[in-house]
Amino acid sequence: MTVLQAEQLCKIYGSSKSVQYRALNNFGIKIQEGEFVGVMGPSGSGKTTLLNILATIDKPTSGRVYINGKDPATLSNKQLAIFRRRELGFIFQDFNLLDTLSMKQNIILPLALEKMPAAEMDKRLQAIAELLGINPILDKRTYEVSGGQKQRAAIARAIIHAPSIILADELTGNLDSKAAKDVMESLKDLNQKMRATILMVTHDPFAASYCDRIVFIKDGSFFSEIRRGANRPAFFQQILDALSVLGGNFDDLSRTRHS
Repeated sequence: MTVLQAEQLCKIYGSSKSVQYRALNNFGIKIQEGEFVGVMGPSGSGKTTLLNILATIDKPTSGRVYINGKDPATLSNKQLAIFRRRELGFIFQDFNLLDTLSMKQNIILPLALEKMPAAEMDKRLQAIAELLGINPILDKRTYEVSGGQKQRAAIARAIIHAPSIILADELTGNLDSKAAKDVMESLKDLNQKMRATILMVTHDPFAASYCDRIVFIKDGSFFSEIRRGANRPAFFQQILDALSVLGGNFDDLSRTRHS
């Protein structure tokens, strides 16, 4: 089943032709249920613009996005807010956790917004906390836990309401090597054990090596795609080779993490 489909996406910034900037140019992508897909490209390639459009935060100048067959552009602002809350899960580089809440309260926030019964919230929390190994930190505040623990809590918050797709933006960007490995292992567990559908934008070849396939974008257009086999280290090398062909400026390549 196709969870997300984007067709001929164009995004042009600026009103007059002399100052227009084309951030996306007829870009398309299709993601099936249970897939773990990475999007990579040099700085300024259109990755963030693409993610914002797929997340329904921004609208394309032309083209269409369908999530579970529904076009978010046809929804009213109120309908869109509900659609985003129910269908999408978000993981951010800077965690976006609320300091005034415990980790538990942060994680169950999407369920609280849906006014879910407390017993069901607790049941879901325990299941996801066990899978991600974060039971010991549930009663702690954000300033009492490590960056990797914060990001795993953010992953738990993104999946707890069973969204159709999780959108992750540079989620290892603020983490050291060990924390990045732990977080990516957690995300892969979600993908494999819960059939979570994930789209991840990243500069990090190590993080990308956990994906099933990588879509490369350059100058707002589709550039190439590679698929992972059984061997992750081999896929990691494929990613590095593809990035060298792609060219451009990759912020994290100078400190690439090895598996």
